[in-house]
Amino acid sequence: MVLAGGMSKRFGCDKCSFNINGKSMLDRLVSELDPLVVTRHPRGYKREVIEDGEYEGPLKGVKEGMKHVRGEKVFITGCDYPFLTQRVVRSMCEKEYKVVSFYDGKIQPLLSCYSVSYLREAVKMASKLRDLVILSDEVYYVGYYEMKMYDPWLASIQDYDSVVIKSEPGFANSTVVVK
Repeated sequence: MVLAGGMSKRFGCDKCSFNINGKSMLDRLVSELDPLVVTRHPRGYKREVIEDGEYEGPLKGVKEGMKHVRGEKVFITGCDYPFLTQRVVRSMCEKEYKVVSFYDGKIQPLLSCYSVSYLREAVKMASKLRDLVILSDEVYYVGYYEMKMYDPWLASIQDYDSVVIKSEPGFANSTVVVK
């Protein structure tokens, strides 16, 4: 499941539509993972859920998406991880835990695989997204060393959540740096 309905405040424009080398961040995820896309407005994907009502944050997107999830596991991410690979998702979701989450010193609920039965209950009790990990009595944390086995360059876990435009004096072109 890809949450694609955020406000993109730090990014400055719709980050899901932002192109990196000619392909939008969301298109990259959709072509790699074929996920359910949860969004606030139609984007034209075959597996898409449109959130209704006022914007309430990513937890509402998870709740809406869960109405359409089938199977035993669901990986949840945001469009700001455009280089996430099927190998990383599969490796994390193969583990037999209620929650398998990447951990880099802080909880990463948008780089996590969840047991669907657990998640259906957790969304009822959660008040914020990180609660989906914290509420579980069974969490496996994937650290950098293990992640490197699935993605040696760690591109899958690179969070692109802001844009900086750099221009050098005397040069006609600007460089866009996505952070």
